[in-house]
Amino acid sequence: MGVRERVREFKKYIEITKADTIARRYFIMNSFDGIVTILGILTGSLITGLLDPIPIIGISISTAIALVVSGFSGTLIAEISEREIERKQLEESMLIDLRNSIYDKAVKTAIAWVGIVDALSPLIAILISITPLVFSVYNLLDSVTALYIGIIICIMYLGGIGVFMGRMLRKNLLIEALKFIGIGLFTTIIISIVLNPLRM
Repeated sequence: MGVRERVREFKKYIEITKADTIARRYFIMNSFDGIVTILGILTGSLITGLLDPIPIIGISISTAIALVVSGFSGTLIAEISEREIERKQLEESMLIDLRNSIYDKAVKTAIAWVGIVDALSPLIAILISITPLVFSVYNLLDSVTALYIGIIICIMYLGGIGVFMGRMLRKNLLIEALKFIGIGLFTTIIISIVLNPLRM
């Protein structure tokens, strides 16, 4: 089977299982989790005076790996359980065995796709946000500036998630973007207040 046929088959399986809707939901949730998490790390580092980019990058990548493993394994466990229940209900109503059927192949494809989306969404968000710190390691930016730019990227990324949500829900894009930006700003304010006594 050629690449084009495999892509066509993949799209058919995703359509059968409605996995695109589930994947979008996981993408939004886990991108949000990833970006708010890294926003907390960057803000906390700035407030407490942890300005060496290398440990911040290390903590961020470790967090990203944990979120990837947690997201992928958690999604697989949840989706396999849910799809197993659906399959048994269909088999009972249709009085047939659906194992090794097209439906079964579609379900397995959907589970894998949703798991991949779930895993990659926080990873992408975190890697984009720590890019200024990588520049700082090579002395292309000073560490304080890199942290501020990283925080701004996080806030903008949240705005992008809001726009994405607004398009899906056909709501006002600006209002949805501002909602998510507000969450980011609220997060930084709370962290600043809580960690201010630890400021070096």
